[in-house]
Amino acid sequence: MGLAALVILVAGNVLGYPALTVILLWSGVTVLRRESRSLGNALALLGGAALVVLPAALRWLEPTGVVRDDAEYLSRYGLHLAATLFVGYFGFCFSVFLVASLLYRWRPVRLTPEAVVVLGAGLVNDQVPPLLAGRLDQGWEAQRRYGAPLLITSGGQGDDEPVPEGRAMRDYLIDRGAEPDRVIAETASRNTAENLELSRALLSDPHAPVLVVTSSYHVFRAALLTRQLGMRAHVIGSGTAWYFLPSAVIREFIGILRDQLRFHVAAVGAILAVSVMAVAFVAAMAAPQ
Repeated sequence: MGLAALVILVAGNVLGYPALTVILLWSGVTVLRRESRSLGNALALLGGAALVVLPAALRWLEPTGVVRDDAEYLSRYGLHLAATLFVGYFGFCFSVFLVASLLYRWRPVRLTPEAVVVLGAGLVNDQVPPLLAGRLDQGWEAQRRYGAPLLITSGGQGDDEPVPEGRAMRDYLIDRGAEPDRVIAETASRNTAENLELSRALLSDPHAPVLVVTSSYHVFRAALLTRQLGMRAHVIGSGTAWYFLPSAVIREFIGILRDQLRFHVAAVGAILAVSVMAVAFVAAMAAPQ
């Protein structure tokens, strides 16, 4: 058993990095071929490219020669240490994000919702695209499964959208047989936090339990927002095309970093401080006595 665990560990370290790089590059190219060419959809490709150049960049920053008290050595030492700590820190944060996301998605629903809230995801002209249709189908199925009296379709009108998302989403459900008096459209929200806040305002009791439906990659961040807003909520996700998932997950991770910006800025400041102190220590040890 010990030998098997060692083999798995070594194989994971040796093969995991190249495999992840290939997956990100493949996903990035596929997304840009099948979806719109935007920065958000290019995140997997950019991530794969970063993994390609990262080992060479870290090797280039490595100080060369013996320890000596000169500016070139110390600057390379400080930059290499800071870069290594940055990579380690954000790699650790990303790993925690992935594990927490999976653990949350495996949690069973333990509430009886008064309403099911379906979060918008953008329209194509005035039509519901497949990604959003998956959320709506999941939301309608959840309403029937849990006996929720109300289904809220939440989404405002973007600059490139002829109608509000919430209205088009409601029409989609009614066309497929949903009862019109049990579907309400929220049409003023501009982001996920407003989706949740404005949908909560439509409830008879703002503290009533709700079931929130979004895409699988968006579940964890939406759940964090419900907690920040003090909602009694559980978030579930609809399926997402595999080729789209890496870019979407990276985008969600960036969103969570932005939501906790002060903490991560403080962490980056601490990394810089540690690097500066390490450079000062090396310089003091190398200085003539």
